[in-house]
Amino acid sequence: MSATTKVIASATAAASYSPADAAAISAFRAGKHACIILGATGAVGKAVVRDIMETDAFEKVTLLVRREVEYEGPHAEKLRQEKVDFDNLKESSFAGHDVVFCALGTTRAQAGSAEAFRKIDHDYVLNAAKVFKSANPNKPLQFHYASSGGANASSWLLYPKTKGEIENALRDMNFARCGLFRYALLGIEEERKDKRFGENMAHAVSGLLPAKWVTPVSVAARSMRRWAIGGEGVPVKEGTTILENEEVLKLGA
Repeated sequence: MSATTKVIASATAAASYSPADAAAISAFRAGKHACIILGATGAVGKAVVRDIMETDAFEKVTLLVRREVEYEGPHAEKLRQEKVDFDNLKESSFAGHDVVFCALGTTRAQAGSAEAFRKIDHDYVLNAAKVFKSANPNKPLQFHYASSGGANASSWLLYPKTKGEIENALRDMNFARCGLFRYALLGIEEERKDKRFGENMAHAVSGLLPAKWVTPVSVAARSMRRWAIGGEGVPVKEGTTILENEEVLKLGA
C-alpha cells in the first residue's frame, strides 16, 4: 500500500508577500478562476499545492490524483480531490477550470521500461492537455508544465527527447498562456521514496553546487504561480514561453 502524501501549508504565508505579489493575487482572485493540479503527490506537485493554497488566488483548486493527498492548512474548503484513471480521463473532471499546473512525471527506472516511462511522462500529460481544452472550448486557458533543463525533441536520450516532444506538442495547442519550466536538479524538501539518483545526489551535495544548478521545489512552485497570475517581476506575456532555469530562479525568488 502506498504511503499517504501529506502537504502542510502555512496560514501566515500571505503576510510575507511583496506589494507586487499581493496586488497581483488580489486582482486575479477577483476574476474567480479555478485551477487543476496534476502530479500533486510528487516533489514539485506538493510544493505547487502548498503555494497555491497559501496564496488563495483561486476560487476552486482541484487535484486530479490516483491517490488522495492529506492536506493541512488554510482555505481547505476550496480544495477538491478527484481520483482519476489517467488512461481514461473525462471532460467532466476538467470542465469549469481555466488554469492547469502540470507536474506529472516519472523516470525510466521508476516506470520500469522506456515504454511505461513514455506513457506516463508523455501520453498522460498531452492527453490531459487535450481533454482540458476540449472541456472548456470558449475560455482563454492556461497550461503550465514542469519540464526539464536540456529538453530537446532531437536528442538521442529518452528523457530530454520526451520532454522536448511534450514542449513542442503543448506549443502547438495554442493555449492563451503556457509556461514551460525547464528546472535544473530539484532541491527537494524531503527524501524521495523512489530514490531518484540525480536529485538525491543534488540534495546531498547542494551546498557544494553552484546555486544555478539546483532549483528548490518552493522556487519551482512560486515561479509557476507567478507566471500564471502575475506578481513580482513577471512580464505580461501571452502564448507559449520557455523558461530556462536561470529565469525560473529569478521568477521564483
